[in-house]
Amino acid sequence: MKNRKLLTLIAFGMLIFPGFIWSQNITITQIDSAELLPFSRIDCYLSISNDQGEVVNDADPAYISIKHETSEGMQDATILDVQRNDSANGTITFLLILDNSGSMYEAVGDGAEGHRMNHAVRAVEEFLNRMDNPDARVGLAVFNTRYTLLSEPVKDFRIIQEALKNISEPDNEEAYTELFYSINMAALDMAPYRGRKAIILLSDGENYPYFSMSGKSHPDIGDILYHPENALDSLKRESVTLYGINFSPDKDQSLSSISIGSGGKIYDALTDSQLSSIYNKIRDRIESEYKITVRAPLGFLGSPDILAKYNNITDTRTYHSSSLMGLPGNSNLLLLLLILLGSFILWFVLLIIRFEKPASTAELSMLPYGRGKPIQRTIPLTSNRTVIGGSAQADFTIAGIPNLKESHATIVQNEKEGTYTVVSDEDILVNNQITKKRKLKPGDVINVEGATIVFDAPEG
Repeated sequence: MKNRKLLTLIAFGMLIFPGFIWSQNITITQIDSAELLPFSRIDCYLSISNDQGEVVNDADPAYISIKHETSEGMQDATILDVQRNDSANGTITFLLILDNSGSMYEAVGDGAEGHRMNHAVRAVEEFLNRMDNPDARVGLAVFNTRYTLLSEPVKDFRIIQEALKNISEPDNEEAYTELFYSINMAALDMAPYRGRKAIILLSDGENYPYFSMSGKSHPDIGDILYHPENALDSLKRESVTLYGINFSPDKDQSLSSISIGSGGKIYDALTDSQLSSIYNKIRDRIESEYKITVRAPLGFLGSPDILAKYNNITDTRTYHSSSLMGLPGNSNLLLLLLILLGSFILWFVLLIIRFEKPASTAELSMLPYGRGKPIQRTIPLTSNRTVIGGSAQADFTIAGIPNLKESHATIVQNEKEGTYTVVSDEDILVNNQITKKRKLKPGDVINVEGATIVFDAPEG
């Protein structure tokens, strides 16, 4: 009877408290502060797993809370939105990096056919074939003595498949392993992208830098030697997570510390089947994360800490808010002064433009400030719907902004009333006010992913 009561009590505890029997872990995998300046909000990506490192798929987001560091200590951050980071909720950008040093062309062993690069290429091809997220972007790079970006992240995976065919065995001078330098360069390549960003790097050995091992200056960086802390710092500054794969028993222990320090994980593999499983496991792990959007409090530090809590488990990570404008830490006053000064200059420029050239018809003009390059700097609004986006089919096409959607915002004309309204599924700024729909007046300034566009129309 006592045993039955005990079992009933345990079962009840398991239902009420999911972590009662099995311990859980929480990891802040990435903090995206790209919308800190315009919208005062940040995205925290959280991975919740059990003590075996396997993802917990039934975590209750109601038990998630976030604290943000300020000059007065840690404060509760207002949670604006909670979403699963799956194919329905935003773009994930992957950069796949393959070690292309000389040792990658040695036989795999254990009875498997081909060399390591054969297995690596097959694993990447399977990763691409199984990708079912229509908004996912994948890039490809290789490294040996040099780091080479073969393709920037794209949605058309046929480009990556063609790039894989161009990988060839290096000569002796190109066969070294610049591991830490390459991670640093890859982080910089991922800097322009927003949203969830992950590097998956496969290596079959230790860092083997050209300068120290050959005694000759490196063809790109001379006598500079990169260290693990340089690589990790670049990943943190550019808000990129590294997932490392050791494809050999001869592994560089620093790859593990860099991966974990960036919010990622480290994996070991010896064959293509193991590799394929790992690539897909990483993708599934990222898509099972929670994206927590929070309002950043006033008075935050230049490089504040974020504390995430799920039930009674926590994780803390620092992000670089000052990297938005290249300012040193603890520089919020200077940041605000620069923003105010920039707003005043922009207003003054717009005032001059309006007085110099009154509009004779409704039009959009993009200012030569901020992000992106328009195909045409000024277009008349001659149709009922004018699409602003990154697609060549858009009416007002803006290039050079990776996160700009093909159809990001639309200017809708009401001919009967003679009015124009900007509509978007995403948050945009009109006169520095966050909105998704706004009736426009002459002189209104629209900010779309950093591109500054002015609406003008005849008075009256």
